[in-house]
Amino acid sequence: METQRPNAIYLEKRGNLAELVMNRPEVLNAENWQMAHDFHAALDELERSPDIRAVVVTGQGRSFSSGVDLRALSAGELKIDWFRSFDEAMRRLEQLDALTVAKIRGYAIGGGLQVALACDLRIAAPGAKLGLPAVMEALIPGMGTYRLPRFIGLGRARRMVLTGELIGADEALRIGLVDWVVPDEKLDETAQSVIAGVLKGGPTAQTFSKKLVTAAFESDYDRAFSNYLHYQELSLRSDDHQQAMAEYRNRKK
Repeated sequence: METQRPNAIYLEKRGNLAELVMNRPEVLNAENWQMAHDFHAALDELERSPDIRAVVVTGQGRSFSSGVDLRALSAGELKIDWFRSFDEAMRRLEQLDALTVAKIRGYAIGGGLQVALACDLRIAAPGAKLGLPAVMEALIPGMGTYRLPRFIGLGRARRMVLTGELIGADEALRIGLVDWVVPDEKLDETAQSVIAGVLKGGPTAQTFSKKLVTAAFESDYDRAFSNYLHYQELSLRSDDHQQAMAEYRNRKK
C-alpha cells in the first residue's frame, strides 16, 4: 500500500484501487488553499496511474466536507484565484478515467457537495446533510450551479441554490442527488461492493462510456454521436472486448 499525506488531503493506493481523503477533520474538512493545492497534487498522481480503476473520495472524521473555510474567507485569504483553482480541481476529478465514488458522512455542503457532484456515484449515511448554501454568505456556489441541475432538474436546483436549504440523505436519494443511503457502519462495505460490481465490466468500454455520459449535456447530438462512434470503434478493438467475446464463445461450446 502506498500512502501520500499532504496537509489537507492524503491519497492511499492499494493495487488498482485508491482512496482520496480530505483531511482537516478539526474544521469538518473545510476547504482552504492547502486543500485546493493538495487536490491538484492527488489528481496529478491519479492521472499518472492508469492502473487505478476506482477511487473512493471521502472525508476524515465525522463530515465529508463543510465547504469553503469561512475563517480563511473572512480573513481575505480566498480570492477569485482560489475559486478558479478549486473548480479546476473539480473538473479534473470529474474527468478522471477511473470510477469515482463519494462516501458521505455528515456534512457535504457548499464545496463539499461540489466534490460529491464531481464523482460518478454517491453513497451517503442516513445522517448526511447536503446543500449549496453559498447565498447565505452572499456568494455563488461555484460550478455547483452547473452540475446540480443536471442531477435533480432545474426547478429543484433553483430551490436549493436560492434558499440555501440543506436536505437529508433520504430526500437526496429521492431526488437523485445520491445513489444509495446505507447505515454508517455499512458505508465502506457498500462502496467496495459497488466498485467490485462495476469493475466486472470492461475497462475500455467503461472509460469511454463515462466520457460520453459526462459530455452528454455539453455537446449537441451530432458531436455526441461522432464521439460515440469513435469510442465504440476503439472499444471493439480493445483487448478486454476481445477477451469478453472469447469468454462468451467458450461458454457457448
